[in-house]
Amino acid sequence: MKGLPYMPYEGGKYQQKIIQFGGIRYGRGGSDGELAESMNLSARQYPALSQRMERAEAGSYAAATAVFGKGKLCVVDGTKFLYDGVEKGTVTEGEKQIVSINTKIVIWPDMVCYDSEADEFSSLWKKVKVPAGKATFTGNTLTVQEFTVVTGKDEEGEEGGADPAAEEEETTIKLEELFKENQAVEIAGASIEANNKEIVIRKVEGNTLTFYNDSFTAGDSSTELTIERRVPDLKIICASNNRVWGADDTTIWASALGDPFTWYNYDGLSTDSYAVAVGTDGPFTGCVEYGSNVLFFKEDKLHKVIGTSPKDYAIYTYTIQGIQNGSMRSAQVINEVLYYKGAEGVYAYNGGVPYLVSENFGTRRYGSASAASDGQRYYISMQDAETKEWGLWTLDTLRNIWLKEDDTHVLEFATLEGELLFLSEDGKTLYKMGQPDQDGKRIKWSATFYPMEENTHSRKGYSRLLMRIELAPGAWIKAEIKEDLGPWKTLSTVHGQRVRTAHVTFLPGRCDTFQIRLSGEGRCVVKSLVREFDTGSEV
Repeated sequence: MKGLPYMPYEGGKYQQKIIQFGGIRYGRGGSDGELAESMNLSARQYPALSQRMERAEAGSYAAATAVFGKGKLCVVDGTKFLYDGVEKGTVTEGEKQIVSINTKIVIWPDMVCYDSEADEFSSLWKKVKVPAGKATFTGNTLTVQEFTVVTGKDEEGEEGGADPAAEEEETTIKLEELFKENQAVEIAGASIEANNKEIVIRKVEGNTLTFYNDSFTAGDSSTELTIERRVPDLKIICASNNRVWGADDTTIWASALGDPFTWYNYDGLSTDSYAVAVGTDGPFTGCVEYGSNVLFFKEDKLHKVIGTSPKDYAIYTYTIQGIQNGSMRSAQVINEVLYYKGAEGVYAYNGGVPYLVSENFGTRRYGSASAASDGQRYYISMQDAETKEWGLWTLDTLRNIWLKEDDTHVLEFATLEGELLFLSEDGKTLYKMGQPDQDGKRIKWSATFYPMEENTHSRKGYSRLLMRIELAPGAWIKAEIKEDLGPWKTLSTVHGQRVRTAHVTFLPGRCDTFQIRLSGEGRCVVKSLVREFDTGSEV
């Protein structure tokens, strides 16, 4: 009408393109291309969205508790230690830690070792009992006429081998088959008190142990005595610079150089073993080799061991976010950066202050984590602290993209000849990751995008959604939409009869915000997602 003010139309048509897809974002703060949830996705074809590679069964067991790669596959299956599928020794049932130095594979807490070159399985700990009157000392030797070998823990509760019961075995073997030169032994119970000591063997021949001159007071022992090669009761272990390292409740230990059988040799040489007590509170939660250093973590502390030999080892202590209790297997070094599970999430450490790399998980908290790496991706299986449900996530460390693969509970990972393996929760199946597609098998996958909304206060209406995808033969994809707070509705389903690139158009209803959920089976690469909308005047 004439004389009324003119209100110009300020609307327009717009496009918002997603051509670079991100990872999961739990909670608020997500941006275009990020996902509220994912299943069986991968960032291998970044910036496009695609699926993870296949897994293949690599072995079956009765009740495996540990796997380790060292030239051949090492498996603890119940009470059997298997090397390349062949039983080499007996251990106790339960959780294990396995590390290796040179040809020696060490299994804890059993304190046993398999030498792959010599094909020998033996106990690190060794103890013999010598009857009264059957041991003779000279100034530098100890000779015994007979003895029994102790296996397991004795009546004093001291540490032992695989058998938890206190036993003694009659034997016809000689001391030279049990002890070696440069190993430290503890002699106890001798009637001549001055002869009871921790001392290093210099030579072994038959049933005679030779030591430095003037080590003993000469004479026979009129009481039963013991000769013991002691091993500390370590709670965590790792391998670094040809030594086995570990910690008990209060002390950090290192074996002699190249010799996991020797722990109490303190001759002042570069090959000696090493021990130092630390005064910080709380249990040790993990240890790992990092460059030339060895890192010992508590939940809120880091003890860094630097140096090249016992005479110049030094320990520096830092108050930082450490490895979470129960997540000692989460520590992995990728491109000189250490990743591990802390109480507040996953951290990265490169020599300074650790920084959180799992902000995308929001307020969700996890624990009891086990992790591995293929050289670029950090795989971590962890348990939700609230729901107690397990899941397997990957972090692409080059692009900082987190994705959830599935609900797999990994008991333990291993790497063998560049391939990543994992043991199932029940210990019955070993899987090999990163495998090509298997005939007739298609991976189920899904991607739920973070809610999409426009940064405008004007009225708006969506006209259409465009998606560009590449489908493999036999694959299919379903697209669903949730408008505002409404239910999920199917927009379209596309099948791939042959390798092709498809352009799919959807027509959404009127809404302020919406979510897209894509799901399917088989190989599908999502290359772009475009939404078109109109805007009008401000409300």
